[in-house]
Amino acid sequence: MLTDGPGFSEGPGYFVRVNPALERLIGAGWTGHKLTTDGMQALAQQSNTIQPGLDDLLARYDQAAQQLLDVALHDGHFNEPRHWPPSQNIGLQGLETRAELITTIHDGMPERRDARLVDAHTRQAQAMPAYLQANRLYLALQRRFVDAQAGNRREFLELYQTEYLQALGRDNPMALDEGEAALVQLRVSRAPLSHAHAVAEKLAPSIPPDDPRWEVTWTCQVDGITYADTLRALLRLIAERVVDLLAAGEHLAVRYNTFSNFVWLGIAVWKPITDADVLLARLGDAVAAADRHRMQQLVLDGKAMLLRFLQAHLEDPAQIKPREFWYGQEYSYLTRDMIDLAQELRARIDSLEPVARRNHCPLPDPPPLLTGRLQGHFLEYPHVGREETLGPWRRRARLLRWVRLMRGIARTKKRLRDRSGPDLLQRSWKLNCDWANRTLEIFGVQVDVTIDPDFAGLAADLQLEKGERPVLFLPTHQSVLDHPVMNHVLQRPELVAAMGWQEPVPCVILARTGLWKPADLRIGPWTLSLLGVSADEADRFLVEIDGHVLMQRTRDTGNPTQTFARKLQERPGVVYGAGTTSAHELQCLPMQHGLFAQLPPDIVIVPMVFRGIHALWPKCPRGNLHINPGRVEAVVCPPMPGETTLLPRKRALRTQLEPATLFQAVHIAHLYNPEYAEYTGHD
Repeated sequence: MLTDGPGFSEGPGYFVRVNPALERLIGAGWTGHKLTTDGMQALAQQSNTIQPGLDDLLARYDQAAQQLLDVALHDGHFNEPRHWPPSQNIGLQGLETRAELITTIHDGMPERRDARLVDAHTRQAQAMPAYLQANRLYLALQRRFVDAQAGNRREFLELYQTEYLQALGRDNPMALDEGEAALVQLRVSRAPLSHAHAVAEKLAPSIPPDDPRWEVTWTCQVDGITYADTLRALLRLIAERVVDLLAAGEHLAVRYNTFSNFVWLGIAVWKPITDADVLLARLGDAVAAADRHRMQQLVLDGKAMLLRFLQAHLEDPAQIKPREFWYGQEYSYLTRDMIDLAQELRARIDSLEPVARRNHCPLPDPPPLLTGRLQGHFLEYPHVGREETLGPWRRRARLLRWVRLMRGIARTKKRLRDRSGPDLLQRSWKLNCDWANRTLEIFGVQVDVTIDPDFAGLAADLQLEKGERPVLFLPTHQSVLDHPVMNHVLQRPELVAAMGWQEPVPCVILARTGLWKPADLRIGPWTLSLLGVSADEADRFLVEIDGHVLMQRTRDTGNPTQTFARKLQERPGVVYGAGTTSAHELQCLPMQHGLFAQLPPDIVIVPMVFRGIHALWPKCPRGNLHINPGRVEAVVCPPMPGETTLLPRKRALRTQLEPATLFQAVHIAHLYNPEYAEYTGHD
């Protein structure tokens, strides 16, 4: 990114420019959900150069499809160039060719995804122990440096970051295969460390090369291993190991974003769209007019959504304020709507089975990703997730109990606000913990807590029990149930002991406004809240009683994150770095990297993952309230010191793309099962 800082621009080779025709295609402005008259008018207002309309949408769709076929050729799906039949005057043969092309990519995608993710995960797993050891060496060397009065912690950090910048500027050791290179050319992927190269080129080191402290010899012991060398050599060793993990983590996360979040989900939605097109052409007038009209509308809506989906992935992820979707709720909502549309199309295709049988027309197979019946690597772990599917009356009874609980909590918080005192924060924390535990009890959610074996050594070296370093918990965000699970985990003896606390510690949360707006019911001109208070008043409770920090649902999040960073000096914090819940269980979203630029340099980041939680309360379909009992495993990963891992804090540098991508990779590596397995999802 670095487009906002003075003198900064995209680094050489960071993103190969997209084909100009495709850039015009996507940038010209199709962003509507529905192909209605209003949608056409909206498109007309957005595009100043191309006359909008159905023909224009289909032309854009065709051009994008051809570009993706060209990438698929490089990825080995085809032996020779294939051509996408254009929409104009297309007949049954052209539609069947389209379906054949999409099915070929769809069927070949899982194996390619698995191979790439296993390879990248292996590299990250190999780099992680050296990274953890490097962090412990950094802390031991820092203590010796300060105790010897060679300088303070800030000066030691500047010395380290001088070597860190050198390591960031090295050649990228991760070779891209032909398919990945084609996706980089298309600009829906990137090479690991490509952004870091631009950072290293633009930022000047703080410590001059002739500083005499560089050549002083130091000796440190970590886990029985003795390190003895000059300060420069030891800091270079630490920096190289950190960058090794940055590169490996970015390789895993970028591959996951590309081949799981983008290609696998995209092709699973694209297949029902092309299948429906073919089926309608084959059956002709045998399909009732109303059913035909609805399916045709869904097909057109789906094509428009796929263009939006591609547009989102074409964005430069280093931008602090993306124009469209990639970081935040819009993208998650888009993918949810895509899945809902594909599921409805599949249901309508299945409903035509009697008509298809009479006309000797076989129905196409549904994509396994949409049915939840999968085989392969990096799927949900089998020991967690939904354990029972409740009937509608039992679900409603539990929801009513939860609404009563929420209304009772709201009344108590009103009383707390009216009688506010010095212990307000502690009382509200206890109330929130009680809400979390009772919520999990109502919905039958069991939570297991697993502390990573490498946690203890780093926690001791960081002296977390003294509370001298700010701590940030960074959990995954796959369900609305994340909030009660997080509050519950923060009370668990396993976590309290691992952190060296005497008792659970209240945390400050960075959240978005309007979290409880879905609980507001509009009846004519009136709004009725299921909570007994409006969503706006619930926001005020979060700030005035709980002491949390809220961000408006806009792209300007600088001031709230700065406020949040200041509060981290007083108590630990919690941030859901993805910024929104996942649309399906295998969607792990990137971190909103602008946040990390606001964090204090000595922050300690503790990634956490909640395995199996999405299946308990899926985001799809829209407005889903099918909450079912089950088991969640909360895995607490080793702490990651910001001093070694975050990029240097410079005025011109307002993004932390590589570290944020590394944190996402840690989530991916712990959230999903890297071993081959079968997974049966939940309808």
